[in-house]
Amino acid sequence: MIMDTENKRLLKAEKITTIITDLDETLWQGVLAEKQKLKPNKDYYEFLKSVYRRGIQIFVVSKNDENDVLKTFKELGIDKNFFTSILVNWDPKYLNIERLLRQTNIRPETTIFIDDSPLERTEVKAKIESIHCLDFREWKILQEQRYLKHKELQEESEIKERINRYRTAIKAHQLRGEIKEDKEFLRKLKRELSIGEISFENMDRFTRLLVVTHRINFNPEKFKDYDKTLDYLYKKVSEGYKLFAISTKESGISLGLTGALVVKIEGKKAIVEDGTFSCGIIGRDFEQKSLLAFCDILKKQGIEEISFLVKLTSTNKRVREIFEELGINEKERRAEDILYTTSLEGLTPKKTYDWIKILDTPPEMDYYGIPSIIEFFDKNVKPRIKRSFNIVNLGSAKGEVLGHLKEDLKKEFCNFIKENNIGYTKVDIEKVPEENNIVANAEDLSKVMGNETQDLVMAIELLEHTEHFWEVINEMIRICKTRGYIFITVPNFHYPKHEYPIDLWRIGPKTLSSFFPKDSFELIKIEKEGDRNSPRRTMIFVNKIKKISTNYKIPKNGKTDWKSGLTIFP
Repeated sequence: MIMDTENKRLLKAEKITTIITDLDETLWQGVLAEKQKLKPNKDYYEFLKSVYRRGIQIFVVSKNDENDVLKTFKELGIDKNFFTSILVNWDPKYLNIERLLRQTNIRPETTIFIDDSPLERTEVKAKIESIHCLDFREWKILQEQRYLKHKELQEESEIKERINRYRTAIKAHQLRGEIKEDKEFLRKLKRELSIGEISFENMDRFTRLLVVTHRINFNPEKFKDYDKTLDYLYKKVSEGYKLFAISTKESGISLGLTGALVVKIEGKKAIVEDGTFSCGIIGRDFEQKSLLAFCDILKKQGIEEISFLVKLTSTNKRVREIFEELGINEKERRAEDILYTTSLEGLTPKKTYDWIKILDTPPEMDYYGIPSIIEFFDKNVKPRIKRSFNIVNLGSAKGEVLGHLKEDLKKEFCNFIKENNIGYTKVDIEKVPEENNIVANAEDLSKVMGNETQDLVMAIELLEHTEHFWEVINEMIRICKTRGYIFITVPNFHYPKHEYPIDLWRIGPKTLSSFFPKDSFELIKIEKEGDRNSPRRTMIFVNKIKKISTNYKIPKNGKTDWKSGLTIFP
């Protein structure tokens, strides 16, 4: 292992008196606030106990709720008593550590802070330069730290006396009140956020954020299942709701998608019916600044009043604190359901959080394809691809639906093609930069592709964007070899309209499968994504078992939805 300068300095430190440890993904595996199943890191826990017996002070600094932590200690068999102090709140860790060192007069150069998050370590190091910061994944190097390695065991009574001295010092300082945030330091952290509307086509991360977050979720019990949440969001978009996403950065490091808001606009009023923020940004003021930036956007659009629907539980108390800090007051309450409302003109927050910069760039959404299609392809299609196959991808674009915007996934796919000597042809209606694709209309490929020349023909999320989707299917069958394969994915009933360049059709599983009769095709797999009775997408994979010429026309069982203009087939 190549050791960095910081770790070398740590190993050579002449004296170590204190270890400050995080909890999530450190003392235990998993994230408590996200209600994940937790498992103690036993070797690390035993190491902490061993240095405790040598008189080293062990502190916990964690972003969590104290009651949850103490309950978890009990469930996991972790002895809370050997920690000198357990600082569990939602304040920035550097602030808690700065308070702790000042309260105890512990010298930072004799202190080790262990955390799995590089951002937390960077913040602490920026504020407390002489402290040792160690990535949890490298904690085992401490077994070779010369001071810790050779320090003698101490009597339990001596250990307890020293712990009590620190505890009473901490209590005395807490009674007097302590350090406040340093605005100049906050500005040095270069916190930035982007906020804006997103399209429903980019909803994977948005959906997952609503499902997995609880601590700053406006309704933490509402979203438990990914597929049901995605269906819910599609329905809301179809009804005219807007989706706002927030992404954040600190010191140039992207934190990715960290906020999601589902908004209904009625005249000059807006209602945020659902919303959440990632627990990873708690204590950094991103939540408050994001909501203020959101209010500014709505105000510029002529909105005069905004409301937030919140269901308060024991889990999301932080949501109430955020609205109180912003001066957004409770208007209505029914049991745990609360409506927070404010006039945008009269919104006067206690702080403006001017140390966080609002960027004019769209939020970073980390779009890496449609998970269900990628999974279907990897599980059903890819295993059937043989060496020296000829494959054509109709409507290929940049391969984004298959995740090829992510560099490692694209590289893996390209290596697979190259290593197996596969002919891979990309066809699109326009020239796509850097893709070396053939420009052609998939409804008529006669000038670019001969009969029965392809071992695999794919049309992924293409048919809805064509004028005559049945003609595309005719062409797919024509160019597919006997014993070759056809793979199609297409949106169904609950998929909102998305014109690029046109969007005309919704083709259900019954209609799609009717193009591939059993006497000419073997159905390898058909899969409905979402609700089986009302799916949002159908994926079909068939094997052409005999030569066949088709001249399909538009199916007669379609019905046009007057609101969207889409023709829907069962």
